[in-house]
Amino acid sequence: MHKNSDTVNPEQALAIRHGDGPMMVLAGPGSGKTFVITRRIAHLIREHHVSPAHILVITFTKAAALEMEERFLSLMGDEGAGVCFGTFHAVFYAMLRESLPGSATAILAESDKKRFLKEAFGCIPTVTCDDAAMEDVLSCISRLKNDALEPEAYDAGRGILEKEDFVRLYGEYHRILQEEGMLDFDDMVLKCHQLFVQRPEVLKIWQERYRYILIDEFQDINPQQYAVIRLLAEPRRNLFIVGDDDQSIYGFRSADPGIMLGFSDDYPSGGRIVLRNNYRSSEQIVKAALKLVEHNGKRFAKQLKAARSDEASLKACACENRSEEADAVVSLLKEAGRHMAYRDMALLFRTRSGARYYAHVLRAEGIPVFLKEEVGSVFSGTVGQDILAILAYAHGEHRRAHLLRFLNKPVRYIRRSLVTEEEAELAELIAKEGMSARNVADLKHLDAQLKELSELPIYAALCYIRKAMGYEAWMLAEAKRKGKDVQELSESFETICASARSCESYEQWLEEIAAFENGMKTEAKDEKRDAVHLMTMHGSKGLEFRLVVLPDVNEGNVPQKRSDSGDALEEERRIFYVAMTRAKERLFLFYLKKNTKLRQAPSRFLKELKA
Repeated sequence: MHKNSDTVNPEQALAIRHGDGPMMVLAGPGSGKTFVITRRIAHLIREHHVSPAHILVITFTKAAALEMEERFLSLMGDEGAGVCFGTFHAVFYAMLRESLPGSATAILAESDKKRFLKEAFGCIPTVTCDDAAMEDVLSCISRLKNDALEPEAYDAGRGILEKEDFVRLYGEYHRILQEEGMLDFDDMVLKCHQLFVQRPEVLKIWQERYRYILIDEFQDINPQQYAVIRLLAEPRRNLFIVGDDDQSIYGFRSADPGIMLGFSDDYPSGGRIVLRNNYRSSEQIVKAALKLVEHNGKRFAKQLKAARSDEASLKACACENRSEEADAVVSLLKEAGRHMAYRDMALLFRTRSGARYYAHVLRAEGIPVFLKEEVGSVFSGTVGQDILAILAYAHGEHRRAHLLRFLNKPVRYIRRSLVTEEEAELAELIAKEGMSARNVADLKHLDAQLKELSELPIYAALCYIRKAMGYEAWMLAEAKRKGKDVQELSESFETICASARSCESYEQWLEEIAAFENGMKTEAKDEKRDAVHLMTMHGSKGLEFRLVVLPDVNEGNVPQKRSDSGDALEEERRIFYVAMTRAKERLFLFYLKKNTKLRQAPSRFLKELKA
């Protein structure tokens, strides 16, 4: 964002007019970095008479590359035709395809990647191939490739597999890719590096073609990408990098803010410019965000100032529990909706489960939503399926499959083999031979609970299952015993209850679930609708909204429990910094006051903001 397309501040002017040699531009949130990059390219062409064909501009997403190209061409018209804009992967793939005709195979789509990995899991039948396992393994494979490491470097302490199993799976996965003639994104970087190292004559061709290299969002670069860029930038070293070390939030993709911090050591002759003016957010938001991120030790010290001086733009709100928080957020959005469009508002979450919960809450209140990321259905998980089965059975669907889902949740020590009929009646099960007195008593109690359940309004029925039937306590105890994420499980219960906020009966609730899930596939994907944006903090990077709400600012969520020290904590702080600086006019931070078994204290980040 830039205040005025004709106004250039002194720091921007220095960056735009930079000639040859390396240059690092530290661009804080809302400081006009796209403005600077597009005008620097124009300056090179018009003032330094550089051919557009000799300029390479790299960023990290296809959308960002297209937006930058569109803004540049609207500025330059035909005069700018020929400049290469692209993502790292697109640029490296084009280089491989041109330099090694016939050897660069098809790029692997995300759906194919998961399909092939699922097939590869067949080589280790002792491990369950569920979504969580696939995400974990894909992340580990990507991290190793981006760090230029062999599969034997796999750290079993960071993944779900034993090292031997991972190495076998890695090999099988790549055998399948080779057989299918596919190349994944990370392979492209590796192969490009190998090409440049092994074929200096090929490297020289590309060095001559791209004499000026500009990289946006440089803080997100990983070691392998940087290694290729360093080769490509020789011998001229016309490397112009723009980024913000405080916004480096992709450690799980091997992004390393240390690369940017060490840029001046790699290029001692290079300059450094800091874009200090924030044209997006109010002064109160900018000062608070800067105060927060200054608690990080590994960063460039920088002073930022806001071009706007709106008062009372930042507020922290305490709530007793999640339900009270949801009510407060709904009231806030409805009130704001009187003087701004819903599309100008966003709710940002540390994980996708938060977006899923609020999608149910807002829909029940008639507030339209747009989901930037796929959040999945809570009813496809274990808790959702179990609760659907309990209620279906309570309302007369006495199917064996339903009963077996919840018969021993909590444990009643009733053998599954005793449930033999497809139409499974509790009365018949109670009368079966082989039932102990304890079994009979437990089944009679369960039967009474199910009858009571069938007569309750749906919201009360869901609460009854969670508490009176002991289901939630048992599930949470099981999750702790198996080392699973208790917080995420608790959020599943809350989301299921939220889905019934506007329903009276069981039948109405089933209709609402169907309508909601259909709406998530159609309405919530329509970005043109006037709707509140729901997304993760990661997904919000690069975006801006007039009003931003950050719910659940509590320990265990921000920062996450497994990232509460060292470098991981610094990245969590940067993630929160990114979320805060999406807000232009108003920023609301909601946290829960009570410290229950599942809910930790208010986030330490709130204390740092007050310091």
